[in-house]
Amino acid sequence: MNPLLEYIKNNKITKSRLASEIKDERGEKLPTRDAFVLLRKYAGDFFQKGKHPRMIALSGLRGVGKTTLMWQTANYVYNNHTTNIYFISIDDLNRLEANLFDIINIFEKEIFKCSLNSLKESFMLLIDEVHETEGWQKDLKILYEKGKKIFVIATGSSALLLHSSSDLASRWTVIKIFPFSFSEFILVKSWFEKSEKIIFPPRELTNKLNSYIFFSEKYPDIKSKIKRISNTIKTYLDTSEIVLGKNVTYLIDEYISYHNIARFLPISNRTLIIERVLGLFDRILFKDISIPGIEYYETINRILFRLVLSDEINFQSLSKDFRIKEKEIEKIIVSLNNAEILNVFLPYGGIKSRTGISKKVFFMSPSLRHALYSRIYGEKLHSLLKAKLYEDIVAMYLKRNLSEGMISYGYGGGKNPDFVIESLDLPVLLEIGIGKFKNGQIKAFGNYRYGVLINSKINQPEFNDNRRVIYLPLSWFLLL
Repeated sequence: MNPLLEYIKNNKITKSRLASEIKDERGEKLPTRDAFVLLRKYAGDFFQKGKHPRMIALSGLRGVGKTTLMWQTANYVYNNHTTNIYFISIDDLNRLEANLFDIINIFEKEIFKCSLNSLKESFMLLIDEVHETEGWQKDLKILYEKGKKIFVIATGSSALLLHSSSDLASRWTVIKIFPFSFSEFILVKSWFEKSEKIIFPPRELTNKLNSYIFFSEKYPDIKSKIKRISNTIKTYLDTSEIVLGKNVTYLIDEYISYHNIARFLPISNRTLIIERVLGLFDRILFKDISIPGIEYYETINRILFRLVLSDEINFQSLSKDFRIKEKEIEKIIVSLNNAEILNVFLPYGGIKSRTGISKKVFFMSPSLRHALYSRIYGEKLHSLLKAKLYEDIVAMYLKRNLSEGMISYGYGGGKNPDFVIESLDLPVLLEIGIGKFKNGQIKAFGNYRYGVLINSKINQPEFNDNRRVIYLPLSWFLLL
């Protein structure tokens, strides 16, 4: 008996298997996320019209819900297109001392009894943690070339998936899965708590806000557009407060500190969440980045604790403080950025500024910074520390909503705005603060289209027409 053949046969997906995989630990069906709409479209286009893409990778920080999205897409395919779906866990494959090429051979010789090139009917293949098997890039390339009738979804580490070979990069589509948005958190929280109604965000609100905030032509345009949607946003936030029984400030703090990573939303014990997040760090460092030895691990941890309290980072000063080479410091920062622990931004300016030694570092999820904070300060945070969490979430939203090359940070030791968004002819300037109304950094910048000052203490937008600045509630920005 061939153990690998038996494994594949036993992992042809059944309706009961799908039903269990799309439920949480309590047996409650999990709601879909925003990314599911795109995955469903890709799957539908492939099975109905044979359109590309037909190989999709889901990348992102551990725990953000990649595997759940994969199963939810499989459930859609099973109910609408084909029941011919197979699942491969790379953990299982490693225990069987096999690889993806062995799987391809079994499919051809034992399951379909023909070359994958000769298949008449399409099927779906799910691969979990694809990066953990040796030779995965080469094997996926072979699978792509042979399997024109196969719709593949693979999950894995951003550190590897997003930096794969050019051959593979031209064949698959990588979808980056970010931590929850605030509206996703509200939806899932209302779902889990079995509220009297499930709270869905207003239709097209995210697209409108994105267009209004970053792409309005002039200050009067953004001012009028924001006023136009104010009643819609107020109704949504009021409904969230009533249904969930908490005010918006409480919900934002819960979302930012504890519940923006999908895996932890069913957990209400906040101390346990912090412990699990700290465990997430270790799993990423040892499994995704594959750090060489305990001494290197301790160095990375010391650097992380420095970054928790830092704004701009300078490779020269870090090299001096930690007594390791600048190139090694840069390598560590790049690895942490690739693994989606960190979210690194370049300074605003010309080529010289952008290729210099200074960068600004945020955490991809503010829960990561919050967990590290808790080791130093406990769970109660001073407002200045809380402001760093707000900066992290804004930085994550910018990366999720805008092209990488459009965003930079205002270089200059607090004399420039937090972020510079280069869209249209003149940039949009972003400042973040707790109850902040001073806009000196925006005024001092020079030519700009308008400024957006994100304020966590206000409930309605306010406007400074002389300075061309809109004071936007954090609760509004988080609906992007």
